[in-house]
Amino acid sequence: MATSETHAQKWIDALAVAGMNVPLRKPVACTPSALSGLHAVNGIDTEPTVKIPKCAPTPFHSLDIHWKRQTDRLDLYSEKGEALVCSPFFCLEDVAWLRFQDPLSGEGLPSRLMRAKASPEFLALSLDGKRLCAISVEDDEYWIVTHSS
Repeated sequence: MATSETHAQKWIDALAVAGMNVPLRKPVACTPSALSGLHAVNGIDTEPTVKIPKCAPTPFHSLDIHWKRQTDRLDLYSEKGEALVCSPFFCLEDVAWLRFQDPLSGEGLPSRLMRAKASPEFLALSLDGKRLCAISVEDDEYWIVTHSS
């Protein structure tokens, strides 16, 4: 049986294939907690900022454009292309935030994730913990969900 550490390594390897760097493989203490971030994206009252039908002619191209537009609007990435990513595999009791660096600052990220891990789902948080942007896969749509405080 695969361990949590094995799943975590595979997940980090997929991020690397997508062009992102996770220099420290330790969770980052942050508010809100990663679990709170997941609830903000997956809660029953969650409303997407952008909805893209899965049957659209080029759904991943649309996701790429809207992801970049929303992360730029939120100023999600630092000047060095850094943010926090929600990793579901580092703690058994809780998910965790990991610091990552994307040299493209989110350009084409959904398509890169799809190629790397067969899913565009991703939850990112600004380094100061105030701005969140996520891609969620729903029944018939891809959602981009944003929150800021």
